[in-house]
Amino acid sequence: MMKNYTVKELHEKLVAKEITPSAIIKDSIAKLKKYQILNATVTELETFATNLAAQLDNVPILPSDFLAGIPYVAKDNFATKGILTTASSKILSNFVPTYESTVTELLKKQHAILVAKSALDELGMGGHGLYSYTGDVLNPWDLTRITGGSSSGSAALVASGVVPFALGTDTGDSIRKPASYCGIVGFKPSYGLISRFGVIPYAPSLDTVGYFTRSVVDSAIILDYLAKNDHQDATSLTSLEKDYYQNITTDLKGKKFAYFPFAHNQLSAELKTTFNKLFTKLQEHGVEICEATFPEELLKALLPVYMIISYAEAISTHSALDGINFGLRVSGETYEDVMINSRVSGFGRVVKRRYAIGSYALSKDNQTLLFLKAKRVRRLIVDELTKIFANYDILLLPSATTVAPKITGVKAHTLTESDLEFYFDDLLVLANMMGNPSITVPLTLIDGLPIGVNINAKPFADQIVLNASLLIEEITGLKNLVAPGGEENE
Repeated sequence: MMKNYTVKELHEKLVAKEITPSAIIKDSIAKLKKYQILNATVTELETFATNLAAQLDNVPILPSDFLAGIPYVAKDNFATKGILTTASSKILSNFVPTYESTVTELLKKQHAILVAKSALDELGMGGHGLYSYTGDVLNPWDLTRITGGSSSGSAALVASGVVPFALGTDTGDSIRKPASYCGIVGFKPSYGLISRFGVIPYAPSLDTVGYFTRSVVDSAIILDYLAKNDHQDATSLTSLEKDYYQNITTDLKGKKFAYFPFAHNQLSAELKTTFNKLFTKLQEHGVEICEATFPEELLKALLPVYMIISYAEAISTHSALDGINFGLRVSGETYEDVMINSRVSGFGRVVKRRYAIGSYALSKDNQTLLFLKAKRVRRLIVDELTKIFANYDILLLPSATTVAPKITGVKAHTLTESDLEFYFDDLLVLANMMGNPSITVPLTLIDGLPIGVNINAKPFADQIVLNASLLIEEITGLKNLVAPGGEENE
């Protein structure tokens, strides 16, 4: 099989005619079959991808055509015209869209080649990759461990070398946590920077389209193509930044990087030492390392606020998944019976539980007590983040406190009062509350397993997030990591 190249490296070989699109796609399909054990795909598109590649074989690839002939996978909540789109839910197991999401349409115009639709936690609900109706998605570094979710399939396929990039969505940490567990780059750009049109929503005020790569430079390249204003998306915004790839640099002298001492102190001794070494290296590059504070009462409220808002929005946005308007239809004597039977059969237990909580929060008696109060607390959280970004250029966070947990341990775990009191591993949700850019890059390997660091900046400061990530990538030397079993890059 071919070595695992980045987007940039594959592009350079295509321009130099050292390789053809068909050869790249043939290799990607072979790796897709090799890694079927990961259970990372819902739909594989061998014939579709092979035909597109053949059409490109005799077309010159220009130096500016970075994505032409490059294989990718899309999380299965991106609508693809004429291609099954299930969001990994039984309720949509027969849904074939008649329209295309803006993001996949943009990639199609650039002649990037979709090779598969990847598995996710059902309808984007879940942080482990264990809640797809097609089964658990396994971590390519260790098949007994989780990939993280909800963008689990996309993360696993990039980490195993099947494709150099993959689309995902991030509502809480759904791209950045799997990136940490899988040793790859996971980027959640600023809210509104990439269109959500054609993406099956979970919680629209939190959902952000992003992607996985194995290098920071690739992330900058892809953002240049996807950061487009879209009149079909009411939340789409135009950034004042442009040419992310051309402007990427590691020169960050004089910039202020902040971290939370309370988060740092709760890390394991090994991970704390790794972060301290990173801080020292950053200082050697002219970066100022600063301590930042955040009100403890708001940190304790972070997970409950996220739960109330996201679950309430989910029950609203999914109201048409009823077996009548959309989705699997199970017969009944009345239309109410059809809806009840279809939903009982079509949704998994995690989704049903979140719908129940969301409905409770939106009920007449609880809207003021729960939903409206959660939105007010969200505003307080955003206000505190605004203060931080007024004083510091970058906020560094641990992407996770540990390497990927064992699947058996996660399945045995039940939420406890202490989890709700301080859900430390959910600090990444802060970026969804505010909508600021946030990226995870590999930090180190612990016992042969990856763990990442998370980099944040103020909304629409995506360029400095990419720059800081590139500097950290150069410091750690962990670029283009491939999970054991994949062919190592030259």
